[in-house]
Amino acid sequence: MTEHRKAKQRSEDLKLLFVCYGNICRSPMAEGFANNMSGGGIHAKSAGIGASPGKAMYEAVTAMKKNYNIDISGHKTTHTMDVKMEKYDYIFALDAAVFQWLRDEEMVPEQKLFQWDIQDPIGMPVRVYEEIAEKIRKRLENFLVNLEMSK
Repeated sequence: MTEHRKAKQRSEDLKLLFVCYGNICRSPMAEGFANNMSGGGIHAKSAGIGASPGKAMYEAVTAMKKNYNIDISGHKTTHTMDVKMEKYDYIFALDAAVFQWLRDEEMVPEQKLFQWDIQDPIGMPVRVYEEIAEKIRKRLENFLVNLEMSK
């Protein structure tokens, strides 16, 4: 699904979940943006379908701090098995494989599941993480604008 679909109206805080594979790059950056964009109106978390215990990649932490003054250095990974999907209003799969997993294995209803095509920057230099961060920021802003317009 794309974010062009009309999103449901919300009167209370939005609960967003961002999911990638390892929960060490893309989804922690998305979580950081969401929690810093709204002035408290969004409660965002992130998880990974293949996450193991760890923290955000140095390159992701650096890109977010340097370019947006958002500190994700305290991030600790979470596996999707440890997340109650039903408590989130919207769930963002950061690539097609994660979308399919969430839809098929986690049985997330498609009306709350969005697919973004965000390249996994693992193993790439900081500049690639910066490009990925900016792409995530723009996608999130676009989603929030469309959500506001649908009210």
